[in-house]
Amino acid sequence: MSMTVKRMTLFIFLVAYVAPAAAGPEIGDSPPPLVISEWVKGDPVDLQREIGKRVYMVEFWATWCPPCKMSVPLLTELQHKYSKDLTIIGVTAIDEQGNTRKAIRRFVKRQGASMEYHVAIDKGMATWNRYMGTMAGIPHAFVVGREGKIMWQGSPLDPALDGVLAGVISGTYDMEAAQTEAEINSRLQALNFAMQLGHWSVVWDLSVGILKLDPDNDLAMDYIMGMYLDGLKEEDSYRRWVRSHIKANRNDVKAMGRLAMSLSSNPNITKRTPDLALEAALAAHEATKNPDPLAIAAYAQAVYQIGMVDRAIELQKEAIAVADGDVRKELQGVLDYYHLCRELQAKVR
Repeated sequence: MSMTVKRMTLFIFLVAYVAPAAAGPEIGDSPPPLVISEWVKGDPVDLQREIGKRVYMVEFWATWCPPCKMSVPLLTELQHKYSKDLTIIGVTAIDEQGNTRKAIRRFVKRQGASMEYHVAIDKGMATWNRYMGTMAGIPHAFVVGREGKIMWQGSPLDPALDGVLAGVISGTYDMEAAQTEAEINSRLQALNFAMQLGHWSVVWDLSVGILKLDPDNDLAMDYIMGMYLDGLKEEDSYRRWVRSHIKANRNDVKAMGRLAMSLSSNPNITKRTPDLALEAALAAHEATKNPDPLAIAAYAQAVYQIGMVDRAIELQKEAIAVADGDVRKELQGVLDYYHLCRELQAKVR
């Protein structure tokens, strides 16, 4: 790939990342109006006039799409389950891939009772373009709450959708958390693309941004560690980030435990930072209101790495005492290792 092509590709990537609105409305936005040429099944729905009365789901599909066919009975099941509060509208557009008006009508007729929700044919691509924008993957659905805002979007095959609808209908759904999750997912996609281009400064910035939104995100944490180990980020910058992450999240047991384990599990002994591992592990341990086995185990691993085997054994026993199931078995295996190390210490002169 030439430098010119690389720069152009990176430019397109940055534009797409900085201006995600090109992909259509986001969570928290008002839904665009439906511009329909034909209602194949069910009465016409004027979304703009009827917002506030019910919860709506606008789903995009096509007759040639196998996952769309799989979603049909699931959508019908959801329509029946939440019939008092929910209206589902399947929107499809005529295209050159065989999704003709005739094919759509025939498909809906053949589905019969398994497709018991509103079905509409787009007017040109007006509705599709307003909702889907640059997105190509279908089936794709948008859930609109009584507040008149998009509360969720994603595949109708997502097992989480049932719980989302229950929460939106009952008024208990956390839209802010959904917005954060959507932003994280958007950044993760951009992160993967930047990595493929080898634009490491963008990878670093995106990883740091993701961890500000989701402080224990495994993938972003691994990228940051990997860049440090591969020499793509200097140790001073890496250490500054670790300390800032600890300062910002020292009361977050999960985040500090994840960071401590990442630092303690560094496979390159010449690039280990035991002081930072201990600092993060201590923060995780101190942040625990109720005993957390993984936080205690992270602290045990950190003190083990600085040679305090006896203290590591004490802490690991504490972790096992409050753990259960598979976690308890895994922690027991680590404790056995610590005991072996102590036995071997006695044999070394």
